Amino acid sequence: MKGLSYLLITSFKNRLLSLKRKPALAVLYGIIFISIILMVIAFHADTNSINTASYKDIRILYGIIALIGMLYIVIFSSTGLSTGSTLFTMADVGLLFVSPISSRKILLYGLLKQMAATIFSALFILYQIFNLRKNFGLDSKGIVYLFIIYAITLFFCQLLSIAIYIYSNGNPVRKNIVRIIYYGVIVMIVISIFVLQRLHGGSLIENGLILVDNRLFQSVPVIGWGVMFFRAGIEGDILSLTVSLSLYILSSMVIISLFTSGNADYYEDVIYSTEITYRRLQDVKEGKKTFAKNVKVKDKVTGIKKGFGSNAIFYKHLLEGKRESRFLFIDSYTIIASIGAGIAGKYIPSVAAGYIILAMLIYIQFFLTMAGKLPMELKRPYIYMIPQRSLHKVVSASLTTIIKSFVDGILFFTIVCVVTETSLLLNMFLALAYACSGLFFVSFQLLAQRLLGGQPNKIITLTVGLGLFFILLSPGIGFSIFAVSVLPAALTFLGTLPFTFSSIIISVFIFVLCGDLLDKAEYTTGSN
Repeated sequence: MKGLSYLLITSFKNRLLSLKRKPALAVLYGIIFISIILMVIAFHADTNSINTASYKDIRILYGIIALIGMLYIVIFSSTGLSTGSTLFTMADVGLLFVSPISSRKILLYGLLKQMAATIFSALFILYQIFNLRKNFGLDSKGIVYLFIIYAITLFFCQLLSIAIYIYSNGNPVRKNIVRIIYYGVIVMIVISIFVLQRLHGGSLIENGLILVDNRLFQSVPVIGWGVMFFRAGIEGDILSLTVSLSLYILSSMVIISLFTSGNADYYEDVIYSTEITYRRLQDVKEGKKTFAKNVKVKDKVTGIKKGFGSNAIFYKHLLEGKRESRFLFIDSYTIIASIGAGIAGKYIPSVAAGYIILAMLIYIQFFLTMAGKLPMELKRPYIYMIPQRSLHKVVSASLTTIIKSFVDGILFFTIVCVVTETSLLLNMFLALAYACSGLFFVSFQLLAQRLLGGQPNKIITLTVGLGLFFILLSPGIGFSIFAVSVLPAALTFLGTLPFTFSSIIISVFIFVLCGDLLDKAEYTTGSN
């Protein structure tokens, strides 16, 4: 056990020492750490009373907990049916699996590492403490219970994924049993909501809230256990709190016993899962896609055959798009987001539904654009070898991403227009705002390369990107909000123009300022 303790301590120490070579990442961690401390201090120091009448229904928070549990069940169950999760890295496999250490101690080492990673990932909840107090009246105790149940749910679902992999690996019948169970539970929940609607009337959302508040629902594994734990915590129900925690602990003990039983060679199975995880991490660092491994690629057309110089990059991206999807610029995200926008338009009871949907889509768009074509091309040597101006090359490498933003915006808000029965002009301007925000995110990728150098760390890029988005576009956002509030009803469709114009102006300025990026940069592989 001393060897494992030494490995844990040394790994943590080396991670801290590595920050010397990555000062930008060290600054980011420092900012995150300080901001969390300041928020917690301000949360406790804030003694201003809020009118309890303004609090939203606490069942909404129950529903969010249940939805997160359902999402994790689907994601981790699907992972367990394919490659499985893992508690280890390739370094652990190379160092520990061949060492004369008890397999149970190695498993304990993996569990402790995973617990630490899970707790760290749950820290984002602390950024919502003021919203949780303002909207639901949560105090410090409520925040702690929410933090704990999120960490427990995530950790348990990771264990469940491993157990499903061990149980079903190589056995199609068992895989079908697992699918029937978790899809059956979800279908039963949906049917229950419709039954409640037939019995009590009202909207689907209201009946969904009635369901999550039901004690019987809270006995559903993971999805309901989390609600039971959180509700018991804020209501001071010690019995229910103990029951829910016991269910998690006993289920985890059963899963861990499966790992250590003689019938299941977990350490044989985990090597494959660890290799898959390692390969995916490497693909992410190199800018490769990791979510289309089993998609049948349409390769009837070969060769670019069009374009000259930097234009060849644009035509290469078009050919890749044709191979990945039957319809150019329309992929699975476009379809899913269109359905989601339509559902949101139907059930958001507000005249501002279009603006709310726009904000949610722009938030998702940011992360998708950061994984777009330009970052991948900047990691390859070819774009640096084309004898043309840098600006031409970066525009060509970004063009398909920009066009896709326009296509997505048109599709999303055409559906919103039909569902909400709002003005066609309003939805046209909302689509234009979405497309121009995509242009801004593309230009930010150039700015990130110029400011951070090399191949910027993804965490830093995403954090700085969101920060710059609000800093640079806050005037446009502010003027748009003001315009919507003061314009007469017949002209409210013009409300997004300040945001749209500021996005275009700032994007053009960044392209002109950083367009010579490739003339002054050295090609480098790898990632910080």
